[in-house]
Amino acid sequence: MTTHNKSQIQELLDSNPTFIDQAIRLLGENQTADELAMKTTNQHNDIGFSAAHARTGTRLFEFVTGIATRTGKQTWAPKPLSHPTAARVFRRQLQNHGLETAEQLGHKVALVHWRQLGALLSWTPVTTGATKPKAKQKQRRDSVVVRGAEVQTMKGKAVRVLWDSKRVWLPKSQIRVNSETGDITMPKWLARNKGMLAKPGDPTVGGERSDDGFDWDGWNGGR
Repeated sequence: MTTHNKSQIQELLDSNPTFIDQAIRLLGENQTADELAMKTTNQHNDIGFSAAHARTGTRLFEFVTGIATRTGKQTWAPKPLSHPTAARVFRRQLQNHGLETAEQLGHKVALVHWRQLGALLSWTPVTTGATKPKAKQKQRRDSVVVRGAEVQTMKGKAVRVLWDSKRVWLPKSQIRVNSETGDITMPKWLARNKGMLAKPGDPTVGGERSDDGFDWDGWNGGR
């Protein structure tokens, strides 16, 4: 028996995009390993993605977690559904649903399964207290925005993030975290030293270093 209602879950999903990403994670974790691997729902137990949303939901889960469900291994850097590449990855699904963004797609799938998302009521997005930059504020030319890093914990003057399955410590004084998108702005030298910025000639995906060694940006540009 649920102790929450649909309106409560919708309010959270509407309030902050990170709740949408977390909702997709929770639903994917409710799938069995076989269901994730096959991108189907064969256990009709009202847990995980429904059969009508199994493939789409599992692909969303892969995107926000970086886990290749066929192997169950961390293969890519986790990325929020607000990431610039998300619209390309889910282009067909967005067209079929008549939606514009991957966030809207994740919101729709999550809300269908609201009964399973009570854990969102006690979940708090991790931030460093940074505020959203002003619309007219220009990014410094020597800084870079890193997307897809998973903020894990804060200790003293540092923040630990998960990047490409590696734990990376970043100094609070050198970074700014967007609490809505999870994007991290930092000096280019810091991103490069921490292995979070592609060097000239490196294969990239969405402007970031490709985890699997394939130059996805170059491949897409040549199509």
